[in-house]
Amino acid sequence: MFTLTRCLSLLCLWLPILGASQTAINKVFNLAPGYDAGWAILPAAGGGYAIFGEQRSSIGARPDAFFLRVDQGGNALFHRAYGSPDTDEAFGRGVVALADGWLVAGAKSAPTSRGWVVRLNASGQVMWENTYPNTTKFTQLLPLPAGGYLAVGALGNLLQLVQLSADGSVLWQNTYPVPEAIDAYLTSSGKACIVMGANRVSKVHLGTKQVVWSRTISFPALPLGAPEIGRLTDIAPLSDGRFAVIGSVYRELPTALHTAHYAAVGNERGEWMWERYFRSATRSDYDENEGFSVTFLPNTQNILFTGKVGDNISVTRTDLNGNVVEQREIAAPGPIYAATLIRDGAHYAMTGAAFSDGMNTYFYRSAGNALSMLADHALQEAEVPADKWDLQYEPNLGRAWLVANTQENLREATFRLWALDGSLAREIRLWLTEGENRFPLDLNGLPEGLYWLAEVGTPSPPKALFVRH
Repeated sequence: MFTLTRCLSLLCLWLPILGASQTAINKVFNLAPGYDAGWAILPAAGGGYAIFGEQRSSIGARPDAFFLRVDQGGNALFHRAYGSPDTDEAFGRGVVALADGWLVAGAKSAPTSRGWVVRLNASGQVMWENTYPNTTKFTQLLPLPAGGYLAVGALGNLLQLVQLSADGSVLWQNTYPVPEAIDAYLTSSGKACIVMGANRVSKVHLGTKQVVWSRTISFPALPLGAPEIGRLTDIAPLSDGRFAVIGSVYRELPTALHTAHYAAVGNERGEWMWERYFRSATRSDYDENEGFSVTFLPNTQNILFTGKVGDNISVTRTDLNGNVVEQREIAAPGPIYAATLIRDGAHYAMTGAAFSDGMNTYFYRSAGNALSMLADHALQEAEVPADKWDLQYEPNLGRAWLVANTQENLREATFRLWALDGSLAREIRLWLTEGENRFPLDLNGLPEGLYWLAEVGTPSPPKALFVRH
Protein backbone atom coordinates (compact mmCIF):
# COMPACT_ATOMS: atom_id res chain seq x y z
CA MET A 1 0.00 0.00 0.00
CA PHE A 2 1.18 3.53 -0.62
CA THR A 3 0.08 7.08 0.04
CA LEU A 4 1.20 10.35 -1.49
CA THR A 5 1.05 14.05 -0.98
CA ARG A 6 0.43 17.38 -2.49
CA CYS A 7 3.18 19.24 -4.29
CA LEU A 8 6.37 20.12 -2.42
CA SER A 9 7.99 22.81 -4.53
CA LEU A 10 11.79 22.66 -4.58
CA LEU A 11 13.11 25.77 -6.27
CA CYS A 12 16.67 26.64 -7.31
CA LEU A 13 18.57 29.19 -5.26
CA TRP A 14 18.76 32.75 -6.60
CA LEU A 15 20.81 35.13 -4.46
CA PRO A 16 21.42 38.54 -6.09
CA ILE A 17 23.60 40.82 -4.02
CA LEU A 18 22.34 44.22 -2.93
CA GLY A 19 24.70 47.08 -3.68
CA ALA A 20 27.18 44.96 -5.65
CA SER A 21 28.42 45.83 -9.12
CA GLN A 22 28.69 42.19 -10.11
CA THR A 23 25.82 39.78 -10.56
CA ALA A 24 25.27 36.40 -8.98
CA ILE A 25 25.81 33.30 -11.13
CA ASN A 26 22.98 30.80 -11.13
CA LYS A 27 23.04 28.02 -13.73
CA VAL A 28 22.80 24.32 -14.47
CA PHE A 29 25.15 22.12 -16.48
CA ASN A 30 23.69 19.35 -18.59
CA LEU A 31 26.68 17.04 -18.33
CA ALA A 32 25.05 13.80 -19.48
CA PRO A 33 21.97 12.75 -21.47
CA GLY A 34 20.64 10.70 -18.55
CA TYR A 35 21.15 12.83 -15.46
CA ASP A 36 23.94 14.35 -13.40
CA ALA A 37 24.25 15.85 -9.92
CA GLY A 38 27.02 17.64 -8.04
CA TRP A 39 27.56 16.54 -4.44
CA ALA A 40 30.78 18.37 -3.46
CA ILE A 41 32.29 21.76 -4.33
CA LEU A 42 35.65 23.28 -3.37
CA PRO A 43 37.56 26.42 -4.42
CA ALA A 44 40.26 25.62 -6.98
CA ALA A 45 43.82 26.98 -7.11
CA GLY A 46 43.98 29.97 -9.44
CA GLY A 47 40.27 30.76 -8.99
CA GLY A 48 37.04 29.06 -9.83
CA TYR A 49 35.71 25.83 -8.40
CA ALA A 50 35.92 22.06 -8.62
CA ILE A 51 32.63 20.15 -8.56
CA PHE A 52 32.42 16.40 -8.01
CA GLY A 53 29.43 14.09 -8.38
CA GLU A 54 27.87 11.39 -10.53
CA GLN A 55 26.23 11.18 -13.96
CA ARG A 56 24.44 8.68 -16.19
CA SER A 57 25.03 8.52 -19.93
CA SER A 58 21.40 7.51 -20.51
CA ILE A 59 18.29 6.67 -18.55
CA GLY A 60 18.86 3.33 -16.87
CA ALA A 61 22.62 3.33 -17.52
CA ARG A 62 25.16 2.68 -14.78
CA PRO A 63 26.46 5.80 -13.02
CA ASP A 64 29.90 7.30 -13.65
CA ALA A 65 31.77 9.70 -11.38
CA PHE A 66 32.61 13.15 -12.74
CA PHE A 67 34.87 16.14 -12.13
CA LEU A 68 33.74 19.53 -13.44
CA ARG A 69 36.09 22.52 -13.33
CA VAL A 70 34.49 25.97 -13.67
CA ASP A 71 35.96 29.47 -13.59
CA GLN A 72 34.70 32.29 -11.37
CA GLY A 73 32.12 33.20 -13.99
CA GLY A 74 30.63 29.73 -13.95
CA ASN A 75 32.06 28.79 -17.35
CA ALA A 76 33.05 25.14 -17.72
CA LEU A 77 36.80 24.75 -18.23
CA PHE A 78 36.70 20.97 -18.55
CA HIS A 79 34.53 18.02 -17.59
CA ARG A 80 35.86 14.50 -17.04
CA ALA A 81 33.91 11.32 -16.36
CA TYR A 82 35.35 8.23 -14.69
CA GLY A 83 33.83 4.82 -15.32
CA SER A 84 33.21 1.95 -17.65
CA PRO A 85 30.00 0.38 -18.98
CA ASP A 86 30.09 -2.65 -16.67
CA THR A 87 30.74 -0.87 -13.34
CA ASP A 88 29.07 1.72 -11.10
CA GLU A 89 31.16 4.71 -10.01
CA ALA A 90 30.12 7.73 -7.93
CA PHE A 91 31.91 10.49 -6.05
CA GLY A 92 30.36 11.76 -2.82
CA ARG A 93 31.27 14.55 -0.41
CA GLY A 94 34.72 13.15 0.34
CA VAL A 95 37.10 15.48 -1.49
CA VAL A 96 40.47 16.83 -0.26
CA ALA A 97 42.32 19.60 -2.11
CA LEU A 98 46.04 18.85 -2.60
CA ALA A 99 48.83 21.13 -3.78
CA ASP A 100 48.71 19.61 -7.25
CA GLY A 101 45.26 18.06 -7.51
CA TRP A 102 42.59 16.25 -5.57
CA LEU A 103 41.94 13.14 -3.53
CA VAL A 104 38.34 12.00 -4.00
CA ALA A 105 36.36 9.24 -2.28
CA GLY A 106 33.18 7.45 -3.28
CA ALA A 107 32.01 4.02 -4.35
CA LYS A 108 32.82 1.66 -7.22
CA SER A 109 31.42 -1.78 -8.05
CA ALA A 110 34.12 -4.39 -8.49
CA PRO A 111 31.74 -6.18 -9.13
CA THR A 112 30.02 -5.49 -5.79
CA SER A 113 30.11 -1.97 -4.36
CA ARG A 114 33.34 -1.04 -2.55
CA GLY A 115 34.88 2.05 -1.08
CA TRP A 116 36.84 3.92 -3.76
CA VAL A 117 39.60 6.54 -3.56
CA VAL A 118 41.00 8.29 -6.64
CA ARG A 119 44.05 10.57 -6.86
CA LEU A 120 43.52 13.21 -9.58
CA ASN A 121 45.97 15.84 -10.80
CA ALA A 122 44.88 19.43 -11.33
CA SER A 123 43.61 18.59 -14.82
CA GLY A 124 41.51 15.69 -13.58
CA GLN A 125 43.75 12.91 -14.88
CA VAL A 126 43.89 9.77 -12.71
CA MET A 127 47.27 9.33 -11.00
CA TRP A 128 46.16 6.24 -9.04
CA GLU A 129 43.00 4.66 -7.70
CA ASN A 130 42.18 2.01 -5.10
CA THR A 131 39.12 0.00 -4.15
CA TYR A 132 38.85 -1.46 -0.66
CA PRO A 133 37.56 -4.95 0.23
CA ASN A 134 35.13 -5.23 3.14
CA THR A 135 33.78 -1.72 2.52
CA THR A 136 30.63 -0.72 0.63
CA LYS A 137 31.24 2.99 0.07
CA PHE A 138 33.01 6.10 1.37
CA THR A 139 30.94 9.21 2.04
CA GLN A 140 33.61 11.49 3.52
CA LEU A 141 37.42 11.81 3.46
CA LEU A 142 39.14 13.74 6.28
CA PRO A 143 42.86 14.77 6.44
CA LEU A 144 44.47 13.66 9.72
CA PRO A 145 46.78 16.04 11.67
CA ALA A 146 49.69 13.58 11.62
CA GLY A 147 49.28 12.80 7.92
CA GLY A 148 47.15 10.43 5.96
CA TYR A 149 43.37 10.37 5.83
CA LEU A 150 40.31 8.99 7.55
CA ALA A 151 37.82 7.50 5.07
CA VAL A 152 34.30 7.44 6.54
CA GLY A 153 31.66 5.21 5.05
CA ALA A 154 29.85 1.93 5.40
CA LEU A 155 30.01 -1.83 5.30
CA GLY A 156 26.46 -2.76 4.40
CA ASN A 157 24.33 -0.61 6.69
CA LEU A 158 26.97 -0.21 9.41
CA LEU A 159 29.49 2.55 10.00
CA GLN A 160 33.02 1.87 8.83
CA LEU A 161 36.19 3.91 9.40
CA VAL A 162 39.39 3.28 7.43
CA GLN A 163 42.67 5.09 8.07
CA LEU A 164 44.68 5.54 4.88
CA SER A 165 48.27 6.56 4.25
CA ALA A 166 49.09 9.30 1.73
CA ASP A 167 49.30 6.70 -1.05
CA GLY A 168 45.95 5.12 -0.16
CA SER A 169 47.27 2.09 1.74
CA VAL A 170 45.10 0.81 4.63
CA LEU A 171 46.60 1.36 8.09
CA TRP A 172 43.57 0.15 10.03
CA GLN A 173 39.91 -0.56 9.35
CA ASN A 174 37.00 -0.94 11.79
CA THR A 175 33.26 -1.58 11.56
CA TYR A 176 30.95 -0.22 14.28
CA PRO A 177 27.45 -1.26 15.42
CA VAL A 178 25.91 2.09 14.49
CA PRO A 179 24.20 3.12 11.21
CA GLU A 180 26.28 4.03 8.16
CA ALA A 181 27.63 7.58 7.85
CA ILE A 182 26.19 10.33 5.69
CA ASP A 183 28.79 12.89 6.79
CA ALA A 184 31.48 13.37 9.45
CA TYR A 185 34.20 15.73 10.73
CA LEU A 186 37.28 15.56 12.97
CA THR A 187 37.23 17.23 16.39
CA SER A 188 39.57 20.20 16.88
CA SER A 189 42.11 17.95 18.63
CA GLY A 190 42.07 15.51 15.72
CA LYS A 191 41.75 12.62 18.17
CA ALA A 192 38.11 11.82 17.53
CA CYS A 193 35.54 11.82 14.74
CA ILE A 194 31.93 12.97 14.99
CA VAL A 195 29.82 10.91 12.58
CA MET A 196 26.29 11.69 11.38
CA GLY A 197 23.89 9.05 10.08
CA ALA A 198 20.33 9.43 8.92
CA ASN A 199 18.98 9.67 12.47
CA ARG A 200 22.02 9.27 14.74
CA VAL A 201 25.18 11.14 15.74
CA SER A 202 28.15 9.23 17.19
CA LYS A 203 31.64 9.99 18.48
CA VAL A 204 34.51 7.59 17.78
CA HIS A 205 37.92 7.94 19.47
CA LEU A 206 40.64 7.36 16.86
CA GLY A 207 43.20 6.23 19.43
CA THR A 208 41.15 3.52 21.14
CA LYS A 209 39.05 3.06 17.98
CA GLN A 210 35.98 2.74 20.19
CA VAL A 211 32.59 4.45 20.10
CA VAL A 212 32.59 7.04 22.92
CA TRP A 213 28.86 7.74 22.63
CA SER A 214 26.06 7.40 20.12
CA ARG A 215 22.79 9.33 20.25
CA THR A 216 19.63 8.63 18.27
CA ILE A 217 17.76 11.74 17.15
CA SER A 218 14.18 11.49 18.37
CA PHE A 219 12.94 14.43 16.23
CA PRO A 220 10.52 16.23 18.58
CA ALA A 221 6.81 16.20 17.83
CA LEU A 222 5.45 18.74 15.39
CA PRO A 223 2.28 20.70 16.21
CA LEU A 224 0.40 18.05 14.24
CA GLY A 225 2.02 15.14 16.08
CA ALA A 226 5.13 12.98 15.94
CA PRO A 227 6.97 12.87 12.59
CA GLU A 228 6.58 9.79 10.42
CA ILE A 229 10.15 9.85 9.09
CA GLY A 230 13.18 11.94 10.06
CA ARG A 231 16.44 12.25 8.16
CA LEU A 232 19.57 14.33 8.82
CA THR A 233 21.33 15.74 5.76
CA ASP A 234 24.38 17.73 6.92
CA ILE A 235 26.68 18.38 9.91
CA ALA A 236 29.23 21.14 10.55
CA PRO A 237 31.64 21.83 13.44
CA LEU A 238 31.18 25.07 15.38
CA SER A 239 33.36 26.72 18.03
CA ASP A 240 33.98 25.37 21.55
CA GLY A 241 33.49 21.76 20.50
CA ARG A 242 29.92 22.20 19.35
CA PHE A 243 28.38 21.05 16.09
CA ALA A 244 25.22 21.80 14.12
CA VAL A 245 23.03 19.39 12.16
CA ILE A 246 20.20 19.95 9.70
CA GLY A 247 17.58 17.68 8.22
CA SER A 248 13.92 17.12 7.45
CA VAL A 249 10.95 15.24 8.87
CA TYR A 250 8.01 13.90 6.90
CA ARG A 251 4.68 13.21 8.59
CA GLU A 252 1.92 11.44 6.72
CA LEU A 253 -1.52 13.06 6.96
CA PRO A 254 -4.82 11.71 5.55
CA THR A 255 -4.46 13.73 2.34
CA ALA A 256 -0.94 15.11 2.37
CA LEU A 257 2.64 14.79 3.56
CA HIS A 258 3.61 17.35 6.21
CA THR A 259 7.31 18.30 5.97
CA ALA A 260 9.38 20.30 8.42
CA HIS A 261 12.91 21.77 8.56
CA TYR A 262 14.85 20.38 11.56
CA ALA A 263 17.97 21.97 13.10
CA ALA A 264 19.96 21.26 16.26
CA VAL A 265 23.25 21.98 18.03
CA GLY A 266 25.10 19.47 20.21
CA ASN A 267 28.47 19.18 21.93
CA GLU A 268 31.29 16.64 21.93
CA ARG A 269 29.88 14.99 25.08
CA GLY A 270 26.80 13.99 23.13
CA GLU A 271 24.53 16.51 24.86
CA TRP A 272 21.94 18.40 22.84
CA MET A 273 22.21 22.15 23.46
CA TRP A 274 19.02 22.95 21.52
CA GLU A 275 16.85 21.60 18.73
CA ARG A 276 13.89 23.05 16.88
CA TYR A 277 11.94 23.27 13.64
CA PHE A 278 12.30 26.36 11.48
CA ARG A 279 9.45 27.99 9.61
CA SER A 280 9.78 31.07 7.44
CA ALA A 281 8.98 34.55 8.67
CA THR A 282 6.00 34.69 6.30
CA ARG A 283 4.32 31.43 7.42
CA SER A 284 2.38 30.53 10.53
CA ASP A 285 3.12 26.80 10.30
CA TYR A 286 6.06 24.47 9.66
CA ASP A 287 4.71 22.68 6.61
CA GLU A 288 6.43 22.50 3.18
CA ASN A 289 9.87 22.96 4.79
CA GLU A 290 13.06 20.94 4.30
CA GLY A 291 16.69 21.23 5.40
CA PHE A 292 19.63 21.01 2.97
CA SER A 293 22.93 22.20 4.44
CA VAL A 294 24.50 23.99 7.40
CA THR A 295 27.37 26.51 7.18
CA PHE A 296 29.31 28.04 10.10
CA LEU A 297 30.51 31.65 9.92
CA PRO A 298 33.37 31.87 12.47
CA ASN A 299 33.88 35.64 12.16
CA THR A 300 30.36 36.39 13.36
CA GLN A 301 29.86 33.13 15.31
CA ASN A 302 26.65 32.61 13.36
CA ILE A 303 25.16 29.52 11.71
CA LEU A 304 23.44 29.50 8.32
CA PHE A 305 20.76 26.81 7.98
CA THR A 306 19.81 26.51 4.30
CA GLY A 307 16.61 24.76 3.31
CA LYS A 308 13.31 25.40 1.58
CA VAL A 309 9.90 26.73 2.53
CA GLY A 310 6.97 26.46 0.14
CA ASP A 311 8.18 27.62 -3.28
CA ASN A 312 11.28 29.41 -1.98
CA ILE A 313 14.71 28.66 -0.54
CA SER A 314 14.94 29.64 3.13
CA VAL A 315 18.11 30.85 4.85
CA THR A 316 17.96 31.08 8.62
CA ARG A 317 20.86 32.78 10.41
CA THR A 318 21.15 32.01 14.12
CA ASP A 319 23.65 32.59 16.90
CA LEU A 320 25.20 29.62 18.68
CA ASN A 321 22.30 29.48 21.13
CA GLY A 322 19.70 29.11 18.41
CA ASN A 323 18.38 32.66 18.54
CA VAL A 324 17.26 33.71 15.06
CA VAL A 325 19.29 36.68 13.82
CA GLU A 326 17.79 36.86 10.35
CA GLN A 327 15.39 34.82 8.28
CA ARG A 328 14.46 35.48 4.67
CA GLU A 329 13.11 33.66 1.64
CA ILE A 330 14.86 33.46 -1.72
CA ALA A 331 13.00 33.13 -5.00
CA ALA A 332 14.48 30.91 -7.69
CA PRO A 333 14.01 30.18 -11.39
CA GLY A 334 13.60 26.41 -11.18
CA PRO A 335 13.20 23.35 -8.89
CA ILE A 336 16.27 22.23 -6.93
CA TYR A 337 16.73 18.74 -5.53
CA ALA A 338 19.65 19.23 -3.13
CA ALA A 339 22.25 21.86 -2.32
CA THR A 340 25.66 22.15 -0.63
CA LEU A 341 26.58 25.73 0.34
CA ILE A 342 30.16 26.80 1.17
CA ARG A 343 31.74 30.12 2.12
CA ASP A 344 34.67 31.06 -0.15
CA GLY A 345 36.34 34.21 1.15
CA ALA A 346 34.06 37.07 0.15
CA HIS A 347 31.66 34.80 -1.73
CA TYR A 348 29.25 31.93 -1.30
CA ALA A 349 29.26 29.00 -3.71
CA MET A 350 26.93 26.07 -4.13
CA THR A 351 26.40 22.88 -6.05
CA GLY A 352 23.58 20.38 -6.12
CA ALA A 353 21.03 19.01 -8.54
CA ALA A 354 18.26 20.90 -10.32
CA PHE A 355 15.31 19.60 -12.29
CA SER A 356 15.55 20.77 -15.89
CA ASP A 357 14.99 18.23 -18.69
CA GLY A 358 15.76 15.67 -16.03
CA MET A 359 18.27 16.20 -13.23
CA ASN A 360 21.27 18.44 -13.92
CA THR A 361 24.26 19.72 -11.95
CA TYR A 362 23.54 23.06 -10.31
CA PHE A 363 26.10 25.86 -9.70
CA TYR A 364 25.74 29.13 -7.83
CA ARG A 365 28.22 31.86 -6.88
CA SER A 366 27.30 35.03 -5.05
CA ALA A 367 28.40 38.47 -6.23
CA GLY A 368 29.67 39.39 -2.78
CA ASN A 369 29.55 38.45 0.87
CA ALA A 370 26.02 39.69 1.59
CA LEU A 371 22.98 37.63 0.64
CA SER A 372 19.90 39.34 -0.75
CA MET A 373 16.92 37.20 0.19
CA LEU A 374 13.93 38.99 -1.36
CA ALA A 375 11.32 36.69 -2.87
CA ASP A 376 10.49 37.60 -6.46
CA HIS A 377 7.08 36.00 -6.97
CA ALA A 378 6.72 37.62 -10.42
CA LEU A 379 9.61 35.44 -11.61
CA GLN A 380 7.86 32.29 -10.46
CA GLU A 381 4.47 33.26 -11.88
CA ALA A 382 6.01 33.98 -15.28
CA GLU A 383 7.35 30.42 -15.45
CA VAL A 384 4.14 28.56 -14.59
CA PRO A 385 3.16 26.64 -17.75
CA ALA A 386 -0.32 26.73 -19.21
CA ASP A 387 -0.57 22.94 -18.95
CA LYS A 388 -0.80 21.70 -15.36
CA TRP A 389 -0.65 18.31 -13.68
CA ASP A 390 -1.25 16.98 -10.19
CA LEU A 391 -1.50 13.80 -8.12
CA GLN A 392 -4.70 12.29 -6.75
CA TYR A 393 -5.25 9.24 -4.59
CA GLU A 394 -7.76 7.27 -2.54
CA PRO A 395 -6.10 6.41 0.79
CA ASN A 396 -8.63 3.68 1.66
CA LEU A 397 -7.92 1.90 -1.63
CA GLY A 398 -4.19 2.57 -1.79
CA ARG A 399 -4.41 3.80 -5.39
CA ALA A 400 -2.98 6.91 -7.05
CA TRP A 401 -3.46 8.75 -10.33
CA LEU A 402 -1.62 11.37 -12.32
CA VAL A 403 -4.06 14.04 -13.56
CA ALA A 404 -2.96 16.35 -16.39
CA ASN A 405 -4.87 19.26 -17.90
CA THR A 406 -3.62 20.31 -21.32
CA GLN A 407 -4.55 23.03 -23.77
CA GLU A 408 -3.27 21.04 -26.76
CA ASN A 409 -5.20 18.43 -28.72
CA LEU A 410 -2.52 15.74 -28.45
CA ARG A 411 1.00 15.58 -27.08
CA GLU A 412 3.40 13.12 -25.50
CA ALA A 413 4.53 13.81 -21.94
CA THR A 414 7.35 12.12 -20.02
CA PHE A 415 7.32 11.91 -16.23
CA ARG A 416 10.24 10.66 -14.14
CA LEU A 417 10.14 9.33 -10.61
CA TRP A 418 13.31 10.04 -8.59
CA ALA A 419 14.40 8.41 -5.34
CA LEU A 420 15.86 10.47 -2.50
CA ASP A 421 19.41 9.38 -3.42
CA GLY A 422 18.99 10.98 -6.86
CA SER A 423 18.54 7.72 -8.77
CA LEU A 424 15.83 7.32 -11.39
CA ALA A 425 13.17 4.90 -10.13
CA ARG A 426 10.77 4.97 -13.07
CA GLU A 427 10.04 6.73 -16.35
CA ILE A 428 6.43 7.12 -17.49
CA ARG A 429 5.43 8.15 -21.05
CA LEU A 430 1.85 9.31 -21.59
CA TRP A 431 -0.22 10.64 -24.48
CA LEU A 432 -2.27 13.67 -23.38
CA THR A 433 -5.41 14.88 -25.14
CA GLU A 434 -7.11 18.24 -24.77
CA GLY A 435 -8.81 18.66 -21.39
CA GLU A 436 -8.34 16.48 -18.32
CA ASN A 437 -6.33 13.25 -18.53
CA ARG A 438 -6.31 10.77 -15.63
CA PHE A 439 -3.82 7.89 -15.52
CA PRO A 440 -3.24 5.29 -12.76
CA LEU A 441 0.35 5.20 -11.50
CA ASP A 442 2.19 1.89 -11.57
CA LEU A 443 4.39 1.81 -8.46
CA ASN A 444 4.62 -1.96 -8.07
CA GLY A 445 8.00 -3.18 -6.91
CA LEU A 446 9.24 0.16 -5.58
CA PRO A 447 10.91 0.09 -2.15
CA GLU A 448 9.23 2.00 0.66
CA GLY A 449 10.19 5.64 0.95
CA LEU A 450 9.84 9.15 -0.37
CA TYR A 451 10.03 9.87 -4.11
CA TRP A 452 9.76 12.91 -6.38
CA LEU A 453 7.71 12.95 -9.58
CA ALA A 454 8.66 15.53 -12.24
CA GLU A 455 7.63 16.21 -15.82
CA VAL A 456 10.50 16.36 -18.29
CA GLY A 457 10.93 19.61 -20.23
CA THR A 458 8.74 21.85 -18.06
CA PRO A 459 9.53 24.20 -15.15
CA SER A 460 6.69 22.69 -13.08
CA PRO A 461 8.07 21.82 -9.62
CA PRO A 462 8.21 18.11 -8.70
CA LYS A 463 5.58 16.57 -6.47
CA ALA A 464 6.29 14.31 -3.51
CA LEU A 465 5.03 10.77 -3.25
CA PHE A 466 5.41 8.42 -0.28
CA VAL A 467 5.33 4.69 -1.05
CA ARG A 468 4.33 2.35 1.75
CA HIS A 469 3.85 -1.42 1.64
